Amino acid sequence: MLSDINEYLKEFFAEKEINKIAKFTFSGQSLSGILEKLILDLAEGNSGLGSYNRLYIATELLLLKRTNYYGIKLSLIEEVEAHLHPQAQLRLIEYLQNEIAERSAVQLIMTTHSPNLASKIKLNNLIICKSDKAFPMGSDFTELEKGDYLFLERFLDVTKANLFFAQGIILVEGDAENLLIPVIADILGNTLTKHGVSVVNVQSTAFLRYSRIFKRKSGEGVGVKVAVVTDNDIKPDSGLTEEQIKDKRTEKEAKYNGQEIKTFISPDWTLEYDIALSGLKKEFYTAVLRAEKIKNSDTYGLTPDKITEVNQKVDTDFTTWTSEHKTDQEIAKAIYEGYMLDKKISKSIVAQCFASLLKECEGIKQQIEVDEKLKYLVDAIKYVTE
Repeated sequence: MLSDINEYLKEFFAEKEINKIAKFTFSGQSLSGILEKLILDLAEGNSGLGSYNRLYIATELLLLKRTNYYGIKLSLIEEVEAHLHPQAQLRLIEYLQNEIAERSAVQLIMTTHSPNLASKIKLNNLIICKSDKAFPMGSDFTELEKGDYLFLERFLDVTKANLFFAQGIILVEGDAENLLIPVIADILGNTLTKHGVSVVNVQSTAFLRYSRIFKRKSGEGVGVKVAVVTDNDIKPDSGLTEEQIKDKRTEKEAKYNGQEIKTFISPDWTLEYDIALSGLKKEFYTAVLRAEKIKNSDTYGLTPDKITEVNQKVDTDFTTWTSEHKTDQEIAKAIYEGYMLDKKISKSIVAQCFASLLKECEGIKQQIEVDEKLKYLVDAIKYVTE
């Protein structure tokens, strides 16, 4: 029996923790005294609660898998991640899922608040519990397709798995939105963390793969508002008529919308182009130039002389554009396409610099709220924090 327990422990602990083996200790002289003092313990002293939890799980599994046992082989584990660091959680859940749940007659029911575990458990086996209701994630219950399950097994990592625990979700397609939206939410007074809202960067336009997690084939929705924030992706010189552009936007909204999922599309082209069109174009251009300095620098941050240099160039260029009677569209194109894209300046660094500038601006809240080019971001934030 002891050897069987230790076989489990070998799977539960890392290689360098191989000395975490079980042993029996006892004291007393009479049989009754020995049995009363018989203790199953770990050979290594001073073990933490996480180690003892794994020892307990190994013991219970041994009981469930014993021969000539015909009772219900069901194990209930509450918050299996308790007292375990992330790597230990992953190692434990991989073994329980692959070796116990799928290759034996033992059924496991576990509760967890850990995105680490949620990212490793197969989506078909997950059940979201919310407001006294249970929402299975199996293919019989969601609108996810077979290919979606395979996709999510590949890409639903720990940074994205927090969506299972959120009160609201904003799905974004890149690092820029991921960095900017929480800052804008703070400025608006709708701090995302206070509302339990998670921003999930899908790092592509594969929104359907994630949004369909929350679409049910029948019955009510999960009760989690999901905002899909995406680019219009129609260049100003595309040659499309206003009616054609409207149709494409309507088509995109219809693709993602449904139940508690709502789509918010940038008004013109991309996030960066639309900000360059907004009333914050000067601050954005400053962020672009700062990002260029950071990109080409081996030191952290910007020195005062570089900041001065950037500010002077911003003033000079805007004076020139004004004297040349450049339209807002021409200025936006010069900032985004003619400078940012042409010089291959990182969008994430630009977003980080722009977010930093926004925090320093006074009276910026009202300006953001009334700006038509930023309205889709404001609306997305308000939707999930209502």
